[in-house]
Amino acid sequence: MRKWLVAILLILLFIFSVMAGFIVNSFMDFSKNKEESNQAVLAEEKTEDIIDTSSSEEIVSPNAEVILTQTYKKCGHTISSKEIAPREIVNLNKDKVQEYYDEWNIDEFSSNEIKLSRNDPGICGEHYILRESDGYISISCKNNIGEYIFKGLTDISVQYLPEEDLTNLEQGIEIVGRENLNKFLEDFE
Repeated sequence: MRKWLVAILLILLFIFSVMAGFIVNSFMDFSKNKEESNQAVLAEEKTEDIIDTSSSEEIVSPNAEVILTQTYKKCGHTISSKEIAPREIVNLNKDKVQEYYDEWNIDEFSSNEIKLSRNDPGICGEHYILRESDGYISISCKNNIGEYIFKGLTDISVQYLPEEDLTNLEQGIEIVGRENLNKFLEDFE
């Protein structure tokens, strides 16, 4: 009888072990499924929070050139100049550059080159008159109302100039353009 009792207990223990294993396994599968479900929900939430940071908007590079073109109404001249982009506009977009150059029109905009233009109602600063003053050639520049403002004396003496040049200097020799002025002064030297 004892053998039967031990056999029955072993059978019951076996059945109990199988049931316990089944319950534990079911619980583990449930936990695993729940964790996978939570991860899927978290992944879905993360993708909703992702903000696209790539931009096709151009910004000014540190070595960009700025080309300024100014047209003067009174004299009709157009003067262009090039410069490296000022530090203040590096990494700015077109709208911010327009704020910086508020009196200029942006004609072309890229990260490496910005072309700006504007109309000025006055006279360009490249209308000069040369005269004799204290034995030297003086340079004056025309202002917006047409008056010549003294800019300075050159170190070019009029002492050895031909009579014709002295007569022209007495009347005033008008020159337009800085390059033309430099060339003319070189000829006198």
